[in-house]
Amino acid sequence: MQILISLAEAFDLLKMFKSLLGLFGHAYFIYLHVILAFMYLQLNNCHDSLKGEIGEVIAKSVIKNSFRAVDANKSLLDQYAINAQQKKLLLDHWFYLDLINITDDKVTLYEVKTKKYFYKQLTRTQMRYKISKQFLDFCNKALALGIDIKFVQITLFEDWKCGIIIKDFNKNDFFVDKRTLT
Repeated sequence: MQILISLAEAFDLLKMFKSLLGLFGHAYFIYLHVILAFMYLQLNNCHDSLKGEIGEVIAKSVIKNSFRAVDANKSLLDQYAINAQQKKLLLDHWFYLDLINITDDKVTLYEVKTKKYFYKQLTRTQMRYKISKQFLDFCNKALALGIDIKFVQITLFEDWKCGIIIKDFNKNDFFVDKRTLT
């Protein structure tokens, strides 16, 4: 599933109405351009957790009926008819979860990774993402219990568009951080 979301389309509307709004519309248009350019510059220099937060919010808006673990109380799981082993695993590893989707008795977890795209750095190799050994072990346990795990890749572009790819979790898309092997 691939989706292209564009905030830049809002600029097209602004351009269309710029002439209708006169001098004020032109000044507001320039103001918005400066603000968005500044925000993107800050995104380039920010800590990875901010990119992750942005990616999770974008993914949540695309994956219907999902919720972010950081926004939800663990007692929310009591509302769903999932088996006790699955529930215990989720509760014990709540801090690993990015997005959760529970439909009937089927649990799907989404691991969201966000990257920035720069034309100068484009290579023909597929980027692999870093995960911890503990997270990989958690994924193996979850899969063994019948929990689906999906990988969501969010790519942020310079023109405020973003690409979203959702696919089944495959450990070959990741590499284990050597610092977590001890």
